Amino acid sequence: MRRQPVLEKSVVARIMAALKKYPHIVVRKRHGTAMGIAGDPDLYGTINGRHFEIEVKRPDDPSSQLTELQTKRLLEWKLAGAITGVARSVDDALALLGKQHARPEELTVWLCSGCRTCRYHGVDAPARCPACGHTRFEEEKQRVD
Repeated sequence: MRRQPVLEKSVVARIMAALKKYPHIVVRKRHGTAMGIAGDPDLYGTINGRHFEIEVKRPDDPSSQLTELQTKRLLEWKLAGAITGVARSVDDALALLGKQHARPEELTVWLCSGCRTCRYHGVDAPARCPACGHTRFEEEKQRVD
């Protein structure tokens, strides 16, 4: 029985879900429209204020390669100071951004010291609470029942 190839949109969805778990990462999917620029990477966003551009390709598929135009667009972004690269998996995307894939039990729950109501799950505490603007967070103690 032949396995179905992994679709690029599935890889994009997995990468976006993983990156959204980090409070200091904002990620968006770029949709090809008449207003868009041909060849621009699939995902864009910021990590700690630094812009990134990620082109997503299907894993384990030698035919899924960057086009000449995609290579040119990634180089343009890189020369402008963005983090750029190609990801074929969640681990690839996290490595591009200097992150390791964290298992759920490794993610810490951070409690805002200002409003004491906002909680964030991630390896690192966020830079600022979006609710109150406070910049200090403490690791929330987990109850053991």
